[in-house]
Amino acid sequence: MSERKRPAKRQSPEPSKPTTATENPLIATPDLVLELDADGTICHVHSGLMRTFFPEAPDEGDEMGSFQALIPSDAVAPIDEALLRALDEQEAQSLENLIPRGNELARFQCRFSPLSADRVLAIVRDLTETFPEQDTLHQSEQRFRSLVENLPAVVYRVRLDKHWTALFISERIEELVGRPARDFLEQRVTISQMIHPEDRAYVQREVKSAIAQRVPFELHYRMIHTDGTVRRIWERGRAIYGRVNQITYLDGAIFDITDLHRLRQKVQTNNKMAAVGSLAAGVAHEINNPLAIVLANLEFVTEELGAVQQAYASDDVVSDAIQDIRQAISKVQSGIDRVRSIIDDLRSFSDAAQNQAEELDMVRLVSWALRRAEPGVLPVASLHKDLQEVPRVWASEVGVVQVLWNLLDNAADAVNHLSPEEARVDVNLRHNPERDLVVLEVRDNGRGMSEDVLSRAFEPFFTTQGIGEGAGLGLFVCQGLVASMGGDITVDSTPDEGTTVKVLLPVHT
Repeated sequence: MSERKRPAKRQSPEPSKPTTATENPLIATPDLVLELDADGTICHVHSGLMRTFFPEAPDEGDEMGSFQALIPSDAVAPIDEALLRALDEQEAQSLENLIPRGNELARFQCRFSPLSADRVLAIVRDLTETFPEQDTLHQSEQRFRSLVENLPAVVYRVRLDKHWTALFISERIEELVGRPARDFLEQRVTISQMIHPEDRAYVQREVKSAIAQRVPFELHYRMIHTDGTVRRIWERGRAIYGRVNQITYLDGAIFDITDLHRLRQKVQTNNKMAAVGSLAAGVAHEINNPLAIVLANLEFVTEELGAVQQAYASDDVVSDAIQDIRQAISKVQSGIDRVRSIIDDLRSFSDAAQNQAEELDMVRLVSWALRRAEPGVLPVASLHKDLQEVPRVWASEVGVVQVLWNLLDNAADAVNHLSPEEARVDVNLRHNPERDLVVLEVRDNGRGMSEDVLSRAFEPFFTTQGIGEGAGLGLFVCQGLVASMGGDITVDSTPDEGTTVKVLLPVHT
């Protein structure tokens, strides 16, 4: 018995004999109705035959003893707990037990209703005949829950109201948005609140349209996880109608297709890169040939000007004209150098897929590349590095170095409006064990980019620099190189705060 304090025990009266149905209507019920004191002693038998329920019960007229003595020892503790709780809280308590009866198990329900501070009315009901049905129902429910929880989707049933109040939602919702299912069922949060604000009107409109046409709805939209990440969603559902042809609720399934969306974008990017790479190779070849002719003729003109200047050294007019021509040639030479730089970038991009991949020690390679890049960065910004030990990657050595140098050039350009003391460029190398990726990060505290500029950051020949100051191929070339090595590149930027570029390379296995 429990050690909780019991009410003061009264002297138990002699158990009374069953009365007639006229004297006691309870005798007509199929249940066993007993009156018990705080210890569980049977004080009165209101109805039912004790031995029908408990074959080992004393004979009629004998001292009944305690109710706990009639049940198996392993069922005593929960019975005792329910009895005491009913008295302490003055509220009815119910529980079910399996009790041996012959060679089978009988299923009994016991309900304790308080009569006073130290007496309860115990109603014992035999549920054995309904047990198979309940067991079948329980097994069916278990199969349904197992099926739902193993589906790669969130299964739901909601009301057709403003917020889609959840009546049922599977536990997988927590993986999708970071909130447990109980938060939705207890209306602490609604499904509509987890939808991206820009997509809520679209979702409501499409669902209403499908309902009006009495067809299932299919939706593509975004949800926001509690950690701030955006998840791409594909949802399919339909309205469920009641007997009066009125919508009772919506049933559906929500699938997280974020990885599929990312893979599709990557495939599309690779296809674009392949097409543009072929174009870049052709353009570089076609430009390079006439450019060589221009350079050869410039050299010839420069030599001839030297000869003319010597012949007319005493003629100031001629000398001034030659000086003007030399300045024009110098400007042409600068333009040609820029064109040649563009050609080199185009060649690098078109050759990205042909670079031979190998097993690389990223700490060694990045350290080497930073030492050679320092002369170009240090005059405009301080360079900080945090290179952690990481697993080896399978990539192109030339490709990794060129990507890092391009990103450092971009970072140096982004901070050139700051003083060298204020400007800062950070290079970090670390391992992401969850995704098994090596992350090379270049971060600056420069101008940053607006959302419009950021959305075009990887477009070829797109630049925010002035005319003649940038070809707009830096990030475009980096993306092509990283894609050819089976990796990915991301850019995060905030205006006036800076930019962070992450290169993600798969670990070599």
